[in-house]
Amino acid sequence: MSDTANAQLFPELEKYLDRSGLLSNAKGILAARLPRILGQGKTRAEGLDMPPAAIERQQELLALSLPEDASREPGVQREIEAARKAVDAHAEHMRHPENRRRFALQVLRELEGVSTGNKDNHFYAGDFVLVPDKSGQSWSWSMTPHYPMIPKIPADIEYVVKAYAASERIVEKWTMPVERFVERLSLAWSIARHLGDSENVLIADVARVFKVAVQDDRFWGTPARRNFEDVPEAVFIINLINWRRNRDAVANANFELVPATLNQAHGSKSRAFFVPGNAEGTVVRPMIYIRRLSK
Repeated sequence: MSDTANAQLFPELEKYLDRSGLLSNAKGILAARLPRILGQGKTRAEGLDMPPAAIERQQELLALSLPEDASREPGVQREIEAARKAVDAHAEHMRHPENRRRFALQVLRELEGVSTGNKDNHFYAGDFVLVPDKSGQSWSWSMTPHYPMIPKIPADIEYVVKAYAASERIVEKWTMPVERFVERLSLAWSIARHLGDSENVLIADVARVFKVAVQDDRFWGTPARRNFEDVPEAVFIINLINWRRNRDAVANANFELVPATLNQAHGSKSRAFFVPGNAEGTVVRPMIYIRRLSK
């Protein structure tokens, strides 16, 4: 479980910082990292309003070069060495696939009132797929395995569980009425087609400019940075999925997705966009272009 609530994770380091005045006079990388090491600020998990997890604080401490006089502080050195052992043990534990599987199952057990399971070699909960990185050090709740809602979640049960609820809030906030999405999709498609060099409009290009197309009237009335609202990357896939589920009930939803060929769907330069092939999002279908149909 998380030790973040224990603000005294590094009491000797805090005493040293107070005595030396290093924290109050910190600049550059020290000014950015020292508060995080002390449990201030936010976790690296994007979209999660929580302080840094204990493992994040330990990792930050090991990545930081303290002044030479800190090496003469036995208490500080003991805390650094303890952090090193904890980080190494954590990394070794999460490196094993079986331990990552157990971690994921424990997360799913903590989610109450949510349909969870393992399907197609992916753990899922509700509309989200739980995705670890290769090392198991970082996790994400994702729409399909490809589009994270909240990435960079530390491998801490409490953080992953709370990130699920935060992901649900993102979906609730950003899901548009299908009619409005179609309007914004049409604008994004027109912009992507204008900027492209082909009659075939890539879904990936439409997703890229959708952040502009979705801006409100304040921005379009006065296109300025101060009127531009930062839109999460996942907003396009959230609404694309909602549109595909409900488009039969909407008039003038005159777009279709074109499946990708094998060559278009694979490789490091693939521009394919992956849409859910089942309700859980554990199966995907690669699509490449979005085509506007004649009315």
